Amino acid sequence: MQDAARAACVCRELLQSWRYYPELEFSAKTLSLDEQHTCIQGQMAKDIIKRIDGALQNFAGIWVKRLKFELRFFRKLRAHYINHWLDAAATTLSIKELTLDLPPDGKMKYSFPCELFFDEKGCSIQSLCLSACAFSPEHGSSCFRSLKRVNFSRVDITTEDSWLFLFNSLALEHLELEYCHGIAYLRIPCTLQLLSSLQVRRCNMLQAIESDAPNLATFQYQGPIIQFSLGDALQLKDINISIYPWFNLFNYARKELPALAPNLETLFLMSADEVGCFYPFTIVPHEKSIPLKHLEIAIVGPRTENGYHFEFFSLVTFLNTSPELETFILHVEESAVQKSHLVIDPSKLVKLPKHCHQNIKHVKITGFCPIKELLELTFYILEDAASLRWLTLDCRIHGFEKDLVAHITQDTGTRDYQEWRKNFGDNEEFLKYKRRANPHREAYFSDVAIRKYIWPRVPLSVELKILGAPPPEVISSLIAEEWRWRALTNAL
Repeated sequence: MQDAARAACVCRELLQSWRYYPELEFSAKTLSLDEQHTCIQGQMAKDIIKRIDGALQNFAGIWVKRLKFELRFFRKLRAHYINHWLDAAATTLSIKELTLDLPPDGKMKYSFPCELFFDEKGCSIQSLCLSACAFSPEHGSSCFRSLKRVNFSRVDITTEDSWLFLFNSLALEHLELEYCHGIAYLRIPCTLQLLSSLQVRRCNMLQAIESDAPNLATFQYQGPIIQFSLGDALQLKDINISIYPWFNLFNYARKELPALAPNLETLFLMSADEVGCFYPFTIVPHEKSIPLKHLEIAIVGPRTENGYHFEFFSLVTFLNTSPELETFILHVEESAVQKSHLVIDPSKLVKLPKHCHQNIKHVKITGFCPIKELLELTFYILEDAASLRWLTLDCRIHGFEKDLVAHITQDTGTRDYQEWRKNFGDNEEFLKYKRRANPHREAYFSDVAIRKYIWPRVPLSVELKILGAPPPEVISSLIAEEWRWRALTNAL
């Protein structure tokens, strides 16, 4: 084993990764670089280059299924080295999956050499993952005819080049684009008969997505609201949309999805600063229904104490347009919910119009807190969901707010940055933001409210599960604090 490792000029982990799996990977791990070596330069960089050269020479002529260049640890790396490695790989290795991951700061300014894979060299590649480079298929537009999967992250590609590349990728089944800010208009041609999955995340200059792929089954989008046109999309069954900033996503989805995806079964929606009172509860006669079976909604914000709060019972209109719904999950991620109360007068809660939901079996609410809007929604579900079997109320926060912070900080300098500053103020203040000042107190209030107001209404046929209650010692402390506060109030 050691002799073979020396002959290949690679470490033992690298050799083993190839021997037991048809994979050749050049990364900080396989090259035995510790965590301190995150910015390689000088003699150490030259040594690593020699090791990679030697490894590729020794593996020449051997079938390699996956070839990965994860080179984020280089501070500077001349383009001709990467081109030489890719040329050697395209010439001597029968690669099916190729990954090139460069430093994300964009200082390397590397352009992927499509011309090296022209003619027969690129025919074997079925998966192409590129990160932090430019991509222009002008001189090799038909060199990846066997591609089934494409993953571009921080790739500099224009609208025209993306169309040319996709038009010639007839075998493509999965397309994933992330931080590709050069694309203003993404067009998916009808020639992509096999495309089943499309994921577009945080491509901030994107204005519209138009797809004519007839067999698209899964669509995921994260970013500002844009124009969607998905053709007939009769096979589209799964949609995941995270919009920021936006104030009307749920109403938009309820109205547009029946035409956009008439056979939709699974839907996830996340919105920042969604304000239900902007579209109050209304019943639209003969509104077109959505054949949803699984609906998951995450509400993040609003983020100011004086801001509007979300009126959760407005979601009833969404439930009413989904008569086949079986699972409903709601994540409450608000940072400025109304103050929780241990005493709520049920007679003052809004009584929502009855609407029998025959198929809802499982309902889950995370971030549950004792505010009247959530109680109204919960009472409605208990009264009108005839087939309900499981109700889960979780006082803990799921954590979507962390994803949203990452989105915002990475959007700095884009077209939406001024909108973000107007909504959220200084970035530093936002990053220090914490959702609830006393999570144990909130969890205690939630637990008391659930057992006092919801538990008596739960039918015997429904299993109620309460999660996230504080430990017993914390509850004892909070009860003692409550009694001290009451005694002090009475004394005054």
